[in-house]
Amino acid sequence: MNLSTANRPDIPEHLRVRPLAVSPSNVFQWIKPEPVSELERACMEKLEPGDYEIYDEKIANYLDEAREIFIRSGVTSMLRSGDLIVAVYTANGDLANASAGTYLHCVTATLPVKFVMQEFLADPTVGVREGDIFYANEARYGGIHNCDQMAFIPVFNQGELIAWTAALAHQPETGAIEPGGMPLSARSRNDEGMKLTPIKIGENFRIRGDMLRMMENFIGRAPRMQAVDTRARVTGADRLRIRIQELAAVKGSDFVRGLLRKFVVEAEHAARRRIARWNDGIYRSTVFIDTIGREPALIRGVLTAIKRGDTITMDFSGSSPENDSPYNSYTHITAAHAAIYIYAYPFHDLPVSNGTLAPFEWVVPPGSVLNAGDDAAISNSPVVNSLVMTLTPSVMGRMMFDSADRIQVGAPNSNNGSAIIFAGVNQYGVPVADLEATTLNTEGQGARTDMDGVHAYGFPWAHAGRSPDAEDSETEYQFLRLFLNLRCDSGGLGKFQGGAGTETALVPYHVPWFFWQSLGKSSNISCSIGLFGGYPSSACPGLWVSGTNLLEKMERGDTDIPANTVEIATARAVKGEYHFEHINRPTRIGRNGDIVVQLAAGGGGYGDVLQRDPARVVADVKAGLVSNWTAENIYCVRYDPATFLVDAEATERARAAERKRRLQRGQRWNDFIKEWSALKPSPEALAHFGSWPDGVRETPLIRM
Repeated sequence: MNLSTANRPDIPEHLRVRPLAVSPSNVFQWIKPEPVSELERACMEKLEPGDYEIYDEKIANYLDEAREIFIRSGVTSMLRSGDLIVAVYTANGDLANASAGTYLHCVTATLPVKFVMQEFLADPTVGVREGDIFYANEARYGGIHNCDQMAFIPVFNQGELIAWTAALAHQPETGAIEPGGMPLSARSRNDEGMKLTPIKIGENFRIRGDMLRMMENFIGRAPRMQAVDTRARVTGADRLRIRIQELAAVKGSDFVRGLLRKFVVEAEHAARRRIARWNDGIYRSTVFIDTIGREPALIRGVLTAIKRGDTITMDFSGSSPENDSPYNSYTHITAAHAAIYIYAYPFHDLPVSNGTLAPFEWVVPPGSVLNAGDDAAISNSPVVNSLVMTLTPSVMGRMMFDSADRIQVGAPNSNNGSAIIFAGVNQYGVPVADLEATTLNTEGQGARTDMDGVHAYGFPWAHAGRSPDAEDSETEYQFLRLFLNLRCDSGGLGKFQGGAGTETALVPYHVPWFFWQSLGKSSNISCSIGLFGGYPSSACPGLWVSGTNLLEKMERGDTDIPANTVEIATARAVKGEYHFEHINRPTRIGRNGDIVVQLAAGGGGYGDVLQRDPARVVADVKAGLVSNWTAENIYCVRYDPATFLVDAEATERARAAERKRRLQRGQRWNDFIKEWSALKPSPEALAHFGSWPDGVRETPLIRM
């Protein structure tokens, strides 16, 4: 018996969803809004003038309230840092609006809701009833990766299903083969821990104890954290459910239906109008990362954006083939990462609705790293999608440049940070497993058309994310923070400079050992490129000092304790074994007094470095944001290092000389391409790239 709502005449039209065979290659089609039903159209027509504007603001307030309650109810660092959303959906699962730290969840959370509507609404063994609580984290059904878990709740008024609410956040433990939920050694989905298809975990507004125990059993490294954060998700979604029900009690079910559907319709219409005023054309960009997690490897992302009228086709053909690591993605995950930029920049003033994405078409070749097979490991899909997060502003910035939306153009944000994932028993004897989010949430913003990027602006995946409080982290977890600084020379150089990233060092403390791994993607090359002549941001190599005498030095009150990464690497005031390595480091044991350095990159630069105001360059040198070497050799600025006064004439001579050298280095296109085409990376670098330069798979891929 087919239980799909689309084939049941007894299911009202406004509750139906387009039937799909659920798989990673199909569910992304649910990102598109469902057709407007006759009931919804009639409900929209009933809205009075001013209702949309007034209740748009009221819904936004509801969302922000629920989001803040969600944050205050959770315990893990990413949740408390704002790596989350709460959202409200139409009755058939279209995203109406959201309060978003993490825009990518706004896109994909529609998919589990629509799955429940397709598969369970008409299924008497499951059903959708008032007081039900659903839960999911399975990427094949619309999630991002196993760490991202969502609670979603149907909203009823007078017995009618009128909406859904959801709350989603990153959970830094999944019961995978390594601590932290994003195992670098995973080779298939079987290595990645708990994978919940959309499932009912509660009834009558209460979480079932057996379902919570099941999740705790999966998350054996940190069961308390899983239980607390599960309740936090349900609490956030339920607060929003209460507010929507209160609105329906006053204004009626038809008002809520019409308002939520109007969010979707207006977002699509406004997005299409805006796209129509941009230049038609074909825009291309290519970006690289240098790892698949467990080992260095060259991986390419390619985006060709084809803009015609009020539609944009995002074509990722040419991207590297999928591989047997967790650095893979599904199509809906790829689209969701593009949406992080789309929602926050060109359409920042529209409802956070899947209507905004209706003008976009997606071409992501099967078998590529951005559209992998069903059994692929995808626990690090957000990391490999750093490619998409850089490609999208690169092509759309050129598309918008000469339009009224030029103010939204900027170089890509860092998209290049890294994180320490750790597990063990903390200083109080409590099992913990978490992701130390400081360097992720303090990456640099890309430079813009008229100003520098913001230093340590936040988390590119969650623009509203905030860095964990250093003292809270030290109180909760088994380490102290040796330093936390803005990182010199980390922002992309240019007429306007990318915002600086940060650097920090963690020291295991009050415990004999803990497990840790480091997660990143660009130790040798940066995936955050510049725009219109701007330089890319810095890469992020790894540094670990083991077996140190640091704690003894601190106890003695020594004054040569290192205060930044360069001091650690060059002065060597601390005894120990120095490990200079890739930022991606598989799980290992850290011991009391070890120094684990973690780096964040800055944003991409904008425009020609020789057009930057020399006074601003010198001010950056004085502030420690730019080195003297960079000021003299890249910006070609001459100044007195004692007084920091610019020598304007000497600077102009230096810049004129550099412009002459540029002309001397210039080549005719045919000469350049002949020389360039003869270059090829080493065989080791191309092990997972595919054929050179086409990136076509050359060897079969077999997973167990």
